[in-house]
Amino acid sequence: MGPDPILSLRNEDEHLALGSRVIACWSDNLGSFRARGVVASLHPNRVRVRLLESAGRFPAGSSIDLPRIMDSQNWSSEHCVYLETSKVSGF
Repeated sequence: MGPDPILSLRNEDEHLALGSRVIACWSDNLGSFRARGVVASLHPNRVRVRLLESAGRFPAGSSIDLPRIMDSQNWSSEHCVYLETSKVSGF
């Protein structure tokens, strides 16, 4: 049995910083999206990501606010941010 992936993601989340390159995952009533981005701002329960590439109707350069893993009510593997260089299996 390997390391706990949620604990690993929590450790990664603690190392997020302005300018970190990340993968953003989110969905709305029109679909699910995934794109590379850069952390533009950090708050205790959310992170703002500036997209580096387009995803559906979201053009490169737009900003997306997503929950951090500590926001257990809103965070999910389909609505999250993780480091572009994540070592966590399945992400």
